[in-house]
Amino acid sequence: MKPQKYKLKNGEDRWLFQIFIGRNPITGKQIKKTRMGFKSPIEATIAYAKMLEERQNGAYTLESLAVERVTIETLYHQWHEEYAQSVEASTLSKTESYYNNHILPDIGARKVREITSGELQSLLNKWATQAKSGVVWGQYLKQLFSYAQLHEIIFKNPFDVVTRPKQVNTSRERKQENFLNSEQLTRFLNYWETKTVPQYAYFRLLAYTGLRRGEILALTWDDFDFDRKLLTVNKSVGLDYRNKTTNMYLKQTKTGASNRVISIDNKTLEIMNAYHSIAPKSMSNVVWPGKHTYMDFNVPERWIQKMRKELPDSDNDLKYVTLHGLRHTHATLLFEQAARHGKSAPIKAVQKRLGHADVAMTLQIYTHATNLENDIVNDILNDGFD
Repeated sequence: MKPQKYKLKNGEDRWLFQIFIGRNPITGKQIKKTRMGFKSPIEATIAYAKMLEERQNGAYTLESLAVERVTIETLYHQWHEEYAQSVEASTLSKTESYYNNHILPDIGARKVREITSGELQSLLNKWATQAKSGVVWGQYLKQLFSYAQLHEIIFKNPFDVVTRPKQVNTSRERKQENFLNSEQLTRFLNYWETKTVPQYAYFRLLAYTGLRRGEILALTWDDFDFDRKLLTVNKSVGLDYRNKTTNMYLKQTKTGASNRVISIDNKTLEIMNAYHSIAPKSMSNVVWPGKHTYMDFNVPERWIQKMRKELPDSDNDLKYVTLHGLRHTHATLLFEQAARHGKSAPIKAVQKRLGHADVAMTLQIYTHATNLENDIVNDILNDGFD
């Protein structure tokens, strides 16, 4: 086809052409490709000649045309079939939520091959300011483009040059540290000691073992060795909220390193023993049973919310801690006590106790404990070396 001239909205001239590719074997309709945006008829003619040569060499087969038309949404459903076989139901639920509620509404209709790095950077920047988890949406979309490259839908991943946004949504970031020091933890547990035995036992065990929320809910009384003062952690409770329903199920721990046997201090054992003597008996032998075998994740959250309303102003500093913050608290206090006793930081021991697969995660917590070490050094310097 001879290049044809058209005008842009600003009045400038541009040229386009169409090239015949073949016929649809089912409908018999012609398949044509259109290229436009050329600044001169010569530029358009050169591009046309190149495409003719490519057509002659078999570049525009029906299979290749089908690949060109693949959209993000189509690719997602193809990727999802494989991804769903490799992750826990709770992870799959979260991934589906990210795609269905955020990623696909914004970019699902776009063709994979047409998306540029600049578009992805702009999209990620927008998501990062929209929500605290916006950057995470980008990480999941990046997985999809890596899948596309692996299956030769694209040959260069536009995400390779996309950078993490500098401006992120901070509206929900905490203004206070999400962990307690030893004096704060004492006041925190004193509050719960005045409440029910199951509540006091829950928060005492959480603070003195550093278990994850799902791990503590999955505990059975068989996991406690009261004679040897040990606790076995080898399972967790997950949430599957697909299909507009929420189901709790027993699953493996987060990583292989999360399977562990940890020691329990005497007072925590006494509290757990006292709770055991009055705990409701169940076929499952679960420590904190609930309507559907396990206590719902929201129950301890509601306990915390009620505490925040009841605490006096003098205890305002306790109101910011979360359930995960108590896990952080446990690790921080282990480092703190080591510093108080002049011992080196037990980083590997804390890593094993928390079930961290990567020591880097433990080191992130350790940096928060170094403030106390600085205070101890300052005390020594103020007292002098004499």
